[in-house]
Amino acid sequence: MQFGLGLPSAGEAASGSNMIRFARRADELGFESLWCGDHILLPTAGTNQYPYTEDGSFPRDASVGFLETLTVLSYVASVTQRIRLGSTVIILPYRNPIVQAKMFASLDVLTGGRVICGVGVGWLEKEFDSLGVPYAERGPMSDEFLEIFQALWTQAEPEFHGKYYQFDGMQFYPKPIQNPLPIWVGGHSRRAIRRTIAYGHAWHPTRQTPDFVAHHLPYLRQEAERTGRDPEHITISLKRSLHITDVGASNTVAFRSGNALVGTTQDIIDDAKRCQDIGIHQLTYDFRTDDIDAQIAIMERLVERVIPAINA
Repeated sequence: MQFGLGLPSAGEAASGSNMIRFARRADELGFESLWCGDHILLPTAGTNQYPYTEDGSFPRDASVGFLETLTVLSYVASVTQRIRLGSTVIILPYRNPIVQAKMFASLDVLTGGRVICGVGVGWLEKEFDSLGVPYAERGPMSDEFLEIFQALWTQAEPEFHGKYYQFDGMQFYPKPIQNPLPIWVGGHSRRAIRRTIAYGHAWHPTRQTPDFVAHHLPYLRQEAERTGRDPEHITISLKRSLHITDVGASNTVAFRSGNALVGTTQDIIDDAKRCQDIGIHQLTYDFRTDDIDAQIAIMERLVERVIPAINA
């Protein structure tokens, strides 16, 4: 079982000094990966589209700052040595796919092959509208963008002729160090699972329960086998917010989050063991507090008590 952490890239904790402190400590403690989410704009009036709360409201106020994903990953790359760096998840239609492919490839080169390209199709319609991107076409666009990534990253003379983009007679260098550069597909729908099988190396749902993942794994295995992929070669990852109630510094809860994991250290151990038994290979935790000291205290408790109990 591998464990990753969401970077403090939003809210009061999102400062350069906090980011460096958090990333260095996670690297020192041996966590597998660090992750950063993706929002460009948030609607002042709120939303009822968020998939992970009962009423569709977003758990953060619209005035909360979200630092840009690849900027954050590049920033922490320079102060870490070993830990992998991933987007959880970058919304594919928000950015030109050729530029995105270049950014991920460049970061992979600069980090010596530590990048995970976590991708999603997005959910916030007004954000799409503000960026001039057709919300109704976000699924087909995302699939085409992933095909473009693969062409640019792997072909000596990349060529692509799709609905949204076409190119040939061009060169794309440098290629990523990793071959293939891993693509982790976010989303909790069957379409996301099929996208994982078609393009991804991992299924990376967020804000779901272990039982939700267990319910969908038979479909993933069935579809993988139907298309000729070995399901054993697909990593299963689950991302949730974490709050450990018996860590003294963690009493300040800043915001709610769908299917958050809240409990004692033993509760967290039991949950992680349940995930392991289900067949989940990787857990990513972010935090329900903007207190950086509380975040690091929880991080340290995971290393001191939880991870040894799981990997014993």
